[in-house]
Amino acid sequence: MEGNRYEKEILTKSSFCDDVYVELTEMRLRLLTMNNELALTYGEDSDPYRTYKRHIQELADQIGWRLEILSHACPYTWAGSREKVETEVSVGETDLTKGPDFSGGYLGG
Repeated sequence: MEGNRYEKEILTKSSFCDDVYVELTEMRLRLLTMNNELALTYGEDSDPYRTYKRHIQELADQIGWRLEILSHACPYTWAGSREKVETEVSVGETDLTKGPDFSGGYLGG
């Protein structure tokens, strides 16, 4: 019975995390789009655009920060914030040369 309660709690938290992540992501995207639309509508040199550009960008940045916090606060099994993470490593193997090992640091004394 305890296992079912734990699984239900994880599913509830994951569902909550999914809902909040989607809503916050959409809010952030709307703010960034609004900034672009204001620039196109009023021009980047206009007073309304210059007045609100920084504030709108700060709101979008703050929501991005909250999304990072959400991804750390949600259960380990929640994959919402990991959807865009690369799963392959593109770093090559190190080339090991045969011979004596020389280091460029202080060698004592």
